[in-house]
Amino acid sequence: MTRSPRVLLPHHVVKSLLFERLLLAGSGALAFAALAMGRVRPAEIPGVLDMRLLTLFFVLTIAIELGKASDLFDRLVVAVVRRVRSARGLALGMILVTGVLAMILTNDVALFLVVPFTMLFRRVAHLEFAPIVVLEIASANLLGSLTPLGNPQNLYLYARGGFTLSGFLAHQAPWVAAAAALLAVSVFLLVPRRELAHPETAAFDVHPVLATACLVLLAAEVASLLGYLHHWMPLALSLAGIALLGRRVREADFSLVVIFAFLFVGVAGIERGPLYRELSPERIFGTHARGLVLSGALLSQFVSNLPAAMLLAPTTSTASGFGALLYGVNTGGCGTPIASVASLIGAQLYAREGGDIRTFWRRFVPVSFSLLAAMTLVSLLLV
Repeated sequence: MTRSPRVLLPHHVVKSLLFERLLLAGSGALAFAALAMGRVRPAEIPGVLDMRLLTLFFVLTIAIELGKASDLFDRLVVAVVRRVRSARGLALGMILVTGVLAMILTNDVALFLVVPFTMLFRRVAHLEFAPIVVLEIASANLLGSLTPLGNPQNLYLYARGGFTLSGFLAHQAPWVAAAAALLAVSVFLLVPRRELAHPETAAFDVHPVLATACLVLLAAEVASLLGYLHHWMPLALSLAGIALLGRRVREADFSLVVIFAFLFVGVAGIERGPLYRELSPERIFGTHARGLVLSGALLSQFVSNLPAAMLLAPTTSTASGFGALLYGVNTGGCGTPIASVASLIGAQLYAREGGDIRTFWRRFVPVSFSLLAAMTLVSLLLV
């Protein structure tokens, strides 16, 4: 006798796979299928993996854990929280800090830092916080897209597309500016004008050694992206970071490294199969710039924007093509809940902090699809 979905859903393993580990489980299944079907041979795996990219994600993971252990980023969030005076001020402040943190630490990590602090206000205000958290998720996905480190697909396309850092930032800046304007307008449409009391937040100090180590590793990561350092140099520095973390290194989330390793194998298998050649979005929309925008946005709705970027990247070899694909997959982070795993993580954090998940999804769907439509239009105009 099978259990009903309502019984299975609250199980901690199921919740972890659906919310925090969906991409890990899906990418692992793809890699296993590629090997089991013979599309990728075990001997081919070293050639399929991009060790430079995997190394950069490993270093970023250590830097993030150092920052979290030092309380450096929590201090930034608390500084914003203590200055807000109204519900709209809270929304605008947290949208901004979410975007800034996502630019440095990836969108998922930014939400882990920001959403719990936002939900602290539930103790002192009778207010529906779902719209604010929904806009924080959108900020992590959209504003975080300014930098190569802002989300996994950005770093992948940055490396694959041969961008310079200045060229990447210049390309993304008008798109992110349009997203910021849309989010600001959304605050005034969705969040009421209401004064807020300040919740109590625990006092803490920033650990100077761990914070410095975090910033050094991030600087080395950027220097490697710019080509000033070989990618083995940040990796060597990360070993010192691991020593500083000690046992805390076990709390570091290396899932992005594993996900990318799985996806390199799984995507290679998909590309070699007949089904992808028949159903690939570029056959529908073409491989010109606007076609890549639409392909990226559409495919992301069904497989998430990281796999979409990896599946569509081989269809272009030009700077304009990679730029259009960047717009497409970052736009595609809006829309369905699985378009960006950050959306699922944000939903779980909201529920974990006492929010009503049904209210969350009622707010999320219209806002997310409205942003998808608006940012698709912006992307098509920019290309």
